[in-house]
Amino acid sequence: MRAGGKFEERLKEWAAARGYGLAIAAAGVIEAVKNKLEERRSKGMIDPGFYKENLASFRFLEGIAVTGRKCVVMVAVPCPIHVLPVTVGGRMIDALIPPTYVRYKATFAAVLGDMKEYALGPDVEAETLKVPLKSLAVHMGLVSYGRNNITYAPGLGSGYQLCGYVVGTGGAAAGKCPTAEGRETVLERCASCRACVKACPTGAIREDRFLISAERCFTLHSESRKPIPAWAKPPKTLCLIGCMACQQVCPENKGRLKTEPSGVEFTADETEAVLEAGRRLEAVDGGGVKGAAGPAAGLQDSAAWRSALAKSDGLGITEDLEVMGRNLGLFLKRGTQY
Repeated sequence: MRAGGKFEERLKEWAAARGYGLAIAAAGVIEAVKNKLEERRSKGMIDPGFYKENLASFRFLEGIAVTGRKCVVMVAVPCPIHVLPVTVGGRMIDALIPPTYVRYKATFAAVLGDMKEYALGPDVEAETLKVPLKSLAVHMGLVSYGRNNITYAPGLGSGYQLCGYVVGTGGAAAGKCPTAEGRETVLERCASCRACVKACPTGAIREDRFLISAERCFTLHSESRKPIPAWAKPPKTLCLIGCMACQQVCPENKGRLKTEPSGVEFTADETEAVLEAGRRLEAVDGGGVKGAAGPAAGLQDSAAWRSALAKSDGLGITEDLEVMGRNLGLFLKRGTQY
């Protein structure tokens, strides 16, 4: 990467060399995203409970310390499905972890550090954004929405992680940021395709409107420590967290979703310890609390539990192992195909 060159050109070279998708826009695009979210909330298009628990914490530019003229840099980092084998009933089963759950937080830091070293310079001000990244990336023209409200990047399908940053464009990063069109785009094939509508196990993807009923999405409930509602039918594919139903049938993902080994597996003893933690979580009204005082507190002396927890922590998985144990137990209990 050459030291000179314009701000935008340096970033494009950096992203192309790594196979990343990239979009750059003036910071004003964040206000457009904020306004769109507020519009949908005020019109009742978003379930109030879902908004409070999942969307109200976005800070947009609040608290950002970057000074002077600001630019938004959005990066799409290729991200595979990870396979984590578990041993149940004397046989090993390949459980899946969908894209973004493995090393999610670490990826933000790694991409930012790499970008500063090879494209911006170590002295350039840059911070990670806490905003609705999908909406922002769509407004910036990097990705498009599918009918399932998951976003798709050219050449990557839905197999990527979005990382968003605010960058100061003075000094060494001097350059003018382009103005984003600020409109939401939808995949053309979604006008006639209904594959994800038919595949969704909970009916979250709607025929009567494009915005899904997010409060019915199985992924949402699979991530929560609260009990999974009885009506929330799990997908056919065995996922330790999340759901791959709509992504696996999407024509836009054909030949694009990558699967890689996670590098770890759970032995029979470890799998049983994870399932036991899940059973204890399921038995606690309201889901209990995370940590030493949580449902898995009694398992701290179990070597199998400690070993499984270390493997999960080593992968940087964002969700609690107790939650994944609860989900695995649900799949096994309901006889889901795997």
